[in-house]
Amino acid sequence: IGWGIIGGDALGIKIISRSQFSNLLPILVLALGIDDSLHALHRYKEERRDGQSPEGAAHASLTRVGRAIMLTSFTTMAAFAANLTSDIAALRSFGIEAALGVGAAFILTGLWGPIIRMDWDLFMDKRGKLVEEDSEKVHMVKEDWLANIATTSSKHSTIILALIFVSTAFAIPVMMSLEGDFKVEDFLAEESDFAQGIVLVNTRFSDEGEPAAVIIEGDMLDPRVYAAIQATRVNMLNESENDPGKYTKTPLGTPEMHAIDELIWFAKASMAIDTTPFDNAGWNSESLDCSVESTGLPDETDRDCLRFMYGFLFTYGVPAGGIIPEIPASISALYILPNCVLDQAAVHLCDGGELPEYQRMTMRWGISNAEQFSLVELVLDELKIDMQPFQELAASDISERAKLDSVSEDFPVTWAIPTGDPVTRYIASSSMQNELQGSLLLGVLFCLIMLWWGFRPVSVESVGQFAYSLRDLAISMPIIVAILVYVYFTVNPTFAAVLGLLLLYGAGRWSARSLSLAIFTTTPIVIVVIWLYAIIAMAGYGLNMVTVAIAAMSLGVGIDYVIHVVERYREERSEGASVDDSIRAIGGAAGLALVGSAVSDVTGFLIIGQSAMGFFASFGLFCAVMIGLSLFASLITTPAMLGALAQWRNRVQSQSKNGSSIISVE
Repeated sequence: IGWGIIGGDALGIKIISRSQFSNLLPILVLALGIDDSLHALHRYKEERRDGQSPEGAAHASLTRVGRAIMLTSFTTMAAFAANLTSDIAALRSFGIEAALGVGAAFILTGLWGPIIRMDWDLFMDKRGKLVEEDSEKVHMVKEDWLANIATTSSKHSTIILALIFVSTAFAIPVMMSLEGDFKVEDFLAEESDFAQGIVLVNTRFSDEGEPAAVIIEGDMLDPRVYAAIQATRVNMLNESENDPGKYTKTPLGTPEMHAIDELIWFAKASMAIDTTPFDNAGWNSESLDCSVESTGLPDETDRDCLRFMYGFLFTYGVPAGGIIPEIPASISALYILPNCVLDQAAVHLCDGGELPEYQRMTMRWGISNAEQFSLVELVLDELKIDMQPFQELAASDISERAKLDSVSEDFPVTWAIPTGDPVTRYIASSSMQNELQGSLLLGVLFCLIMLWWGFRPVSVESVGQFAYSLRDLAISMPIIVAILVYVYFTVNPTFAAVLGLLLLYGAGRWSARSLSLAIFTTTPIVIVVIWLYAIIAMAGYGLNMVTVAIAAMSLGVGIDYVIHVVERYREERSEGASVDDSIRAIGGAAGLALVGSAVSDVTGFLIIGQSAMGFFASFGLFCAVMIGLSLFASLITTPAMLGALAQWRNRVQSQSKNGSSIISVE
């Protein structure tokens, strides 16, 4: 990661953009590094117990478990690489940083771990101090217990899988009910002065809030646009069915919406007291062709009157008069902007003598409890309804920006959009969450493709033959089409085309059996993600950057557990072991390393969960839950699926002499 930053700076390219997600990477890499080292060293010790020399044990660990570790690392990197398709720089950087971190963990712990242990054993052997591995050594959990769990899951696969899929069916609606939410108490210690201060302000000063704005584009001199400001205020007084009532209030208890019309009212009141400042700025109703009211003041429904008043306010502000205080021009500049430099002596004209246009203005309002994103969303929906007077003056949806030259007499408004800190913060967070959720499914597809490649038969390639199977291509085509359609609409057509060429090439060479095995391996982790989301919802949490990031991490970390189980099963079957013996082996051998890594990870995350900061507490808690679910998927769900698959294949083979099948884990 450091070299990525250095290299990017040297090339003038922003490769790494550090963000809050970067702080999660050390925890992720540490968890994956522990998993890799435990699996590699456990296999090394297993081979040593079987009488292998240090060199032989290291070779077996690297060639057998090393393949699984490589596959887990590549799939995890592929899962996080899905973030590279994001439009958000922080997420793209997160994908790069995670991939680099996982790759480093693979090299340092998965590959170097058994080599360093071999060197140490050789060093001790030269000095006659090498102690042989004790086959009777008691582990954290008895291997027989884990073996029995795996075999029991396999034998009772029908009942277990039925319960799992029923639970998943119930979990899906719960998962779908999750809504985006940001609560300050989730990210701060409840006892902290800052959190208590926020609670105090929200409870005792509930009408106060955080300032926001609305930008309007179009012909601001049109009297109908000017009248729409007050019409919007009237609408804000009338609450709709879903109005959360979170507009900030004025001292009179009305929703707060400040705009240029208020300054015009003050200016007219000052003008009624003393017209001298206005006369000096070019005020003459006849020469300006400006209609006046019965009081002799400018008519707000007259375009030329509005041009003069806008120009005067922008240049001089509101002069003091009677009870009206002086308001500087800098305040007026917050609400209206001309398209030229105005003539100081004739504010209704530009310096060059032409008539100025006013194409933009802002309206200032506010949101109470702006830290609650669910409320901000409701407030923005309510504001869109209240701004219907502006919508009626636009040819299309005012949230979609149109060109300024598209202004017409019938439609003087081209664009209106809320902005300000609470709005941009909500939009940024929501975009981040949506991008993470989108990359989660894309990550599943990338994992599937990587596993398809990783499980490919290598015997044909080893002899250099180009064996392309049209049958495998035809069988794989529905999956390929589904993947490409999703990528086409969620990423871009170019990426879909490149990926399509890769999949069309791979489909004929990697075999349909490898694809079925990849789908088989991915399924338990998809179930884990669904369950994790459901648990988050049942615990009363919403979707925020923490919970969505944990769900994304569950894909990268959880699939490692299942890959180790499937790879050990394939290894045992390739050596001639029966289905039952192979499943027992994955429970007793691979399962021991899985339990060790799970216990260490869960312990670390639960310690993080004790933090007074809600951010770290929820992160630690749900990461621990995620690891527990991944362990369940590897020791119970996967053996049950393997047992069910073996039973199904036996029935098929008993009915037909043709033993070939699309689905195979051997």
